[in-house]
Amino acid sequence: MKINFFLWNLVNFLFPIHTLIITSSLLIIPPTAIVLTQPAAIALMADEIKQISTEFTVLIDAINPATGVIVSSKKDTYYVLTAKHVVETQDEYAILTKDGERYEIDYQRIIKLPGVDLALLEFRSQKKYQVATLAKYDYQSEFRHVFVSGWPESRLPLAERERLFSPGLLINQDYELAFIKDPVSNGYELFYNNITELGLSGAPILDTQGRVIGIHGASEGTKIYDEDSNSVERVSIGFSYGIPINTFLELADNLNMGLNFQLENSPPPELTQKEAFSIEAYLKVPETGDISSAAAWANRGNHLYRLERFEEALVAFERSIKIKENFYPAWYGKGNVLSALGRYDAAIDSYKNTVKIKPDFYLAWRDKGALFAYLDEPYEALISFNQVIRYKPDDFGVWYLRGNILTTNFQEYEEAIAAYDKAIQLKSDFADAWIGKGEALYRLGDYEKAREAAQQAVKLKPNDPEVLSFLNALEEHSLPPDPVEWIPNQSEVEKKNYPPRKQPNLLW
Repeated sequence: MKINFFLWNLVNFLFPIHTLIITSSLLIIPPTAIVLTQPAAIALMADEIKQISTEFTVLIDAINPATGVIVSSKKDTYYVLTAKHVVETQDEYAILTKDGERYEIDYQRIIKLPGVDLALLEFRSQKKYQVATLAKYDYQSEFRHVFVSGWPESRLPLAERERLFSPGLLINQDYELAFIKDPVSNGYELFYNNITELGLSGAPILDTQGRVIGIHGASEGTKIYDEDSNSVERVSIGFSYGIPINTFLELADNLNMGLNFQLENSPPPELTQKEAFSIEAYLKVPETGDISSAAAWANRGNHLYRLERFEEALVAFERSIKIKENFYPAWYGKGNVLSALGRYDAAIDSYKNTVKIKPDFYLAWRDKGALFAYLDEPYEALISFNQVIRYKPDDFGVWYLRGNILTTNFQEYEEAIAAYDKAIQLKSDFADAWIGKGEALYRLGDYEKAREAAQQAVKLKPNDPEVLSFLNALEEHSLPPDPVEWIPNQSEVEKKNYPPRKQPNLLW
């Protein structure tokens, strides 16, 4: 059994990312030899899913417009689920339905759900509106095609607005740590590479049967102040994230809301070739509106990156840098693309340029550290991860990776346990951190505490074969011996300014 596979859950999937991103050549379809006989349900064509979503998706009109989905009804009362941050501030809100009708919202009757970025709005109408079918199943069992449907931010009248219908892939739980740039809370457990825009907060995340499996919350990004235009521009830098509908259903039950839902619990079937290729028509990157804007080219680069069009993405990021040489999001995006292309030295140079321009941009430190870990340069990785912790101390993923390096490369088990404990403190359901802690405790000879840590991991991942295997190995005291101690050569020690023959301070 290879105990240190948890470290590579991140780095092996970070570089490269070819197998995750959705493109026309990577649409997930069953082998032609497989024949599905009388499936319990059928997947739908992309056009059908888009049409279904228009029936129950609504526009939330406010100072910052957003999207919502009709999830329940009682007589003439309809309930709209959206993101809580959409209605965080007391203001005037209205629901605009597909037929152009406008319904004012009583702010005092908005239900803000505890602990998650979800809120429930209600409106009354004598008209009949479609209620969404919700789907509750194991979203994480494999990569799945998902769609986000809603209204991008615009000041145009509803009839003149263009709805965004964006396909993508749900990122499997085992891959999440590798791809999620910003550790988020508030119930965000769905991550996907769909291209989303401002205004889609609260939009439904749909499966291939047009059923709602989650509520879109945001897309990873950063805001940049542009001195030339005296405005703030938003630059996309990662993927999108949302809240599973399972979370809402559990809260609705616990709070005794008494709502009725159209609910199904069967996973969708695999796509046929015809169904899969119907998605391709929607795999489009928005045109760059302002060709003189560094932010616009950087956003285009990120969109192309999500679609695995790496060479085109590289051109877009380089155009952004040419317009504004110190535009650090473009340097960071360029580093990600170069990593995906396997051009690791150039990627590291791009990350270095990023933090040279903006030293506290922890994402570049994070990805540079992961790349160094992948390249088996643990000292450099540790230095980068320490910088992440300096600027972003709540990044549980980096605390976890730091523990792995301290365990695997330096045999600093007590410091590793402290790092794992910090990861667990930030994310108590992080099974891999419990496993890492268990191994470090085992190496220290504290077998009982090691077993307790492994049992915590089993509670979180009861059917995970690797977790169960690790627990069995602890029970039998059959873990492999300590790794061979890694000792840096003299030049590396001097380069890091560490005294010869003295272990460096790995904590900082």
